[in-house]
Amino acid sequence: MAQYMLLLHQAPGNMADLPREKMLEVVKRYSTWSASMREKGKMVGGEKLAAGGVRHIKVKDGKPVASDGPYAEAKDVVGGYFTIEAKDLAEAEAIAKECPHLWNGTNWIELRPVDAMTVEQAKASG
Repeated sequence: MAQYMLLLHQAPGNMADLPREKMLEVVKRYSTWSASMREKGKMVGGEKLAAGGVRHIKVKDGKPVASDGPYAEAKDVVGGYFTIEAKDLAEAEAIAKECPHLWNGTNWIELRPVDAMTVEQAKASG
C-alpha cells in the first residue's frame, strides 16, 4: 500500500465566524470520517495545525535563518493534514473526495504521494 498526504488548505478565517453549533457539527464530521478511515485501515495519522506560530526557515548568507511570514500575500493556509494508505492514486483521490474538509466549497485538499522508500525505511527501523 502506498501512503499519501492530504494537505488541508483553507482561506484565512473561514471558520472564525461560524456559530458554535456549526463549529461542533464540522468537528464531528472530521472525527467521524477519521474514525471510519481508521476502522478501514486507511488512516495513518493526521492533526489539525494550530493557528499562528508559523516560522519560515531559509538559508541567508550560508546560515539558516528563521522569520515570520510573509502573510500579506497568503490566500490560503494549511490548517491540517491526514496521512492515508491507498492501493493507488485513484483510491487516494476517492478517499480525499470523501474528506469532510470540503464541507464549505472554499476549502481544498492537496493530495501528494509519500516517497515509498521513506515509508519502507521507517517501517524497517522501527
